[in-house]
Amino acid sequence: MAAARAKGQESLTEKWSVLASETATDDLWDRLKAANSRIAELEQLLAQKNTECQMLQHELEKANQNLKKHQDDSALWKTKHKGTYHELRMQRQTTK
Repeated sequence: MAAARAKGQESLTEKWSVLASETATDDLWDRLKAANSRIAELEQLLAQKNTECQMLQHELEKANQNLKKHQDDSALWKTKHKGTYHELRMQRQTTK
């Protein structure tokens, strides 16, 4: 009777082990699917951020070009202003 009982207990333990193993496999499979889904979301987000970054870089290049143009214009006007100022001072001195 004890042998039959031990055999029955062993059989029950085996069944629980198999059941636990299947549950663990299912849990791992679900976790893998969730991780793959998260990876896909992150890849999509990265693609959006890359596109946004490229747009911002393009806008920065345009802004830098405008800044360079304005700096060049400013330097030109500064030179003209300096020449005009000098000329007016010379005229003022000659009229004195």
